[in-house]
Amino acid sequence: MAKLTELVREHTDLDREQVSHLSRLASEWGMLSDLCFSDLLLYVPTSVGKWAVVGQVRPATSQTIYQTDWVGSWANESETKSIDEAYNTGAVVEGEITVEGIKEETRIIAIPVVHNGKPIAVLTREWIEKTGRRPGELERAYGEVFGNFVRMIADGTFPFPQRAGDSSSAPRVGDGVMWLDGNAQVQYVSPNANSALHRVGIQASAIGMRLAELGFHDGPVRQAFERQVPVIEEFEQGDGVTLLCRCVPFFADGAVSGAVLLLRDVTELRKRDRLLLSKDATIREIHHRVKNNLQTISSLLRLQARRL
Repeated sequence: MAKLTELVREHTDLDREQVSHLSRLASEWGMLSDLCFSDLLLYVPTSVGKWAVVGQVRPATSQTIYQTDWVGSWANESETKSIDEAYNTGAVVEGEITVEGIKEETRIIAIPVVHNGKPIAVLTREWIEKTGRRPGELERAYGEVFGNFVRMIADGTFPFPQRAGDSSSAPRVGDGVMWLDGNAQVQYVSPNANSALHRVGIQASAIGMRLAELGFHDGPVRQAFERQVPVIEEFEQGDGVTLLCRCVPFFADGAVSGAVLLLRDVTELRKRDRLLLSKDATIREIHHRVKNNLQTISSLLRLQARRL
């Protein structure tokens, strides 16, 4: 399958910075797809007047509605209507589309991807309501978090121009999610995140409290709010528990309006890493001693050879 950058350069005349903006969006959209429980597709306008699909991602938190890849294909008539409106108006557009091979009516949200105040592409969320997840507290909270990212994409403030750490190794939505407001107070804790808090000895309800008040390390959150960039940090919390966290801030009217904190318990993974390092060190020591013994034997043989 062709890469996103290759398809964009083939179908458009976007410059290097605009292509990089789309590439950074594609590196983040696994998180977005998991938050909205839907397939995401990226469309770019072409010189022939059509919209080309240059990227697609499926959610890990829900079932996909597309069994085949649409990358490299063209938008159909029903999709084009919503995509055109979002691109031309710069507003988020919601509607219905018809998709080949799917009998049910498919919903679509077209999000203009803005860079330096100018739309350069359209990101769509596509799903079927009948086969989607039933709405509950988790779905509502994730929808609110996804809504913040939608507004930032349309404003041109997401994805961030710089990367903080390797986002590919960062925690996923399924590992654990904490939603924070503009005062860094916890608004929602997912079940997996709640389990992580229990493992580090925090039994109190986190809703309405700051992480520091709970006795939880809030370094990534403080840095994300102060530096206004995503922060990835690994630290030990509680009795030998190692957590990997990523905090992504939200923006509204030029200020930080909240954040999402993804966290993953990597205690067992780090224990295995330490065991591997210990085994490697033992093997190196054995090799060193064997080498010394062989050198000693070689020296004795040379002495005996001179005597003979």
